[in-house]
Amino acid sequence: MNEKEVSTKMSQLRHWRRRALAALAAAPLVLSGCGWWGADETGGQIDPPAVDYELDAGFGTEWDSLETAAMPAPGEEAPVTLYFEDGDGHVVPLSVRIPFEPGIARKVLSWMVEGGPMDGRLPEGFSALLPRGTEVLGMDISPDGLAVVDFSPAFADYDPEDERKILEAVTWALTGFDSIQAVQIWVNGFPLKEMPKNGTPLDEPLTRAMGINVEPDPGVHPSLAMPVTLYFQEQSGDLLYYVPVTRLIRHTDDAPMAVLRELAEGPAPDSALHPVLPAGTEVLNVDVHDDTVLVNFGPGLLDDDLYPVTGEALEAVVLSLAEQTGKPKVQIMVDGKAGVTVGEERLFAKPAQKPAQINPYAI
Repeated sequence: MNEKEVSTKMSQLRHWRRRALAALAAAPLVLSGCGWWGADETGGQIDPPAVDYELDAGFGTEWDSLETAAMPAPGEEAPVTLYFEDGDGHVVPLSVRIPFEPGIARKVLSWMVEGGPMDGRLPEGFSALLPRGTEVLGMDISPDGLAVVDFSPAFADYDPEDERKILEAVTWALTGFDSIQAVQIWVNGFPLKEMPKNGTPLDEPLTRAMGINVEPDPGVHPSLAMPVTLYFQEQSGDLLYYVPVTRLIRHTDDAPMAVLRELAEGPAPDSALHPVLPAGTEVLNVDVHDDTVLVNFGPGLLDDDLYPVTGEALEAVVLSLAEQTGKPKVQIMVDGKAGVTVGEERLFAKPAQKPAQINPYAI
């Protein structure tokens, strides 16, 4: 991808984000998208996910694009990220390896259906959100990044309380592909103007700016709010996993600092999620330079003996900052020095790449 193409793509992403953030601020729990999309479809071909097929994604894994990734042959396993509901009602990503085939984005959705290939393979307490019997009748991706997904009528057979979770799962799963920035939902050949149970508006495409597991703040007026997506931790049996939460906070021009402040504040008091930073963690400064977010924590980051910081917890910092800023790298420093010693490990001697997969899970 050359410099002009990168610039054009970033401009499109900023435009989508501004439009969708405005809609989210106006009505936090009503989904809206980017009204400049046309209704015409162009038959764009689906791209495989932007990951490195040669590596098991984990802490510090390269977040490679298709330009550098080896394309798997049909039938070979490829890593993809699916979204399910956990036992506490959160929409959660699980990264698994499935047989590759052309149209892999369409296959991702079929693996998220109740009674589908993940049936009996999910972690304890996890469940599928797409209704049993749902089929993907077609999918079209335009050059501008709009994915039009045509579901079978079974898509409408869901519990009303799951309506928003279904939309979050579909939107976040598909926008995990480099070629998709927005999603439009059809059923049986016709576009949905609203969801059939609770009437969530679908007149405009959905983007990640809709948030996920949204936490509205009753103390902040919607017109003054901005969303930040934070990654906390949760556990199911032996599986420790990350949960993205979009928190609506008072608007600020320093989004990276806001992310770190909210991470230090921790999960909501009534939440089952685990904090990732010790309470009262001091952030000396944070800066964005080129493709990297530079974070300088105070020395107290490593002084909490009751809840010592872990490498997995610091990865949540990387995920949160990369999600909010769109930058693929994060350099963590303590008292101005690069690198963090956790136990016997020395981490972050160099900038860490956003992991290609979140919550890798063997099936």
